[in-house]
Amino acid sequence: MCLTREGKKLLPHIYELTRVMDTLREAAKKESDPDGELRVVSGETLLSYRMPQVLQRFRQRAPKVRLSLQSLNCYVIRDALLNDEADVGVFYRVGNDDALNRRELGEQSLVLVASPQIADVDFTEPGRHNACSFIINEPQCVFRQIFESTLRQRRSTVENTIELLSIESIKRCVAANIGVSYLPRFAVEKELESGELIELPFGEQSQTITAMCAHHAGKAVSPAMHTFIQCVEESFVAG
Repeated sequence: MCLTREGKKLLPHIYELTRVMDTLREAAKKESDPDGELRVVSGETLLSYRMPQVLQRFRQRAPKVRLSLQSLNCYVIRDALLNDEADVGVFYRVGNDDALNRRELGEQSLVLVASPQIADVDFTEPGRHNACSFIINEPQCVFRQIFESTLRQRRSTVENTIELLSIESIKRCVAANIGVSYLPRFAVEKELESGELIELPFGEQSQTITAMCAHHAGKAVSPAMHTFIQCVEESFVAG
């Protein structure tokens, strides 16, 4: 196939148009590359056991982003997003979040754990007093609230409550038979598999909490936010 004389005259213009289009594509790509600062807040169990995979993916895809990462209570995270004090939150749903754009990451089952050496406890019997400690973190912890609410419904009690700051310290104390705890299953999977901890019966069905990734619904989603949210969703799907 041969070009006509008129076609040959148009070739320089076609080449120039192609060059301009390539330049525009490159400029658009550079402009959309994630950069700047990203403020992320997360619940402690999610940050400790689910977020490392997310952060690894994100660093590979967005090395220019200055990431600010903080562990907070889920109620504080919700309020921080609503008040534009954080860009993205990965936490458990606590309600009053209609102003948030939410992506649910699945139901996380909760489990009552103890040392294999524990004796004479039964958390399924209504009205029973269990002479052991409940080891957990601060009062607004979502799974603490669920556990204590369930005990109230059953009119059951424990000897006392021990508040610790970190999930790891809670697990170590439980393994040492100082008390029991109520935690997301993914946070104690290794200890249950190794036999360091055992699961205690707590009900016919496992109670669950909803993990989610969220940002303020009125907030413009930056390339950094978009990339981070993608990494979160991919990591939770992968398990």
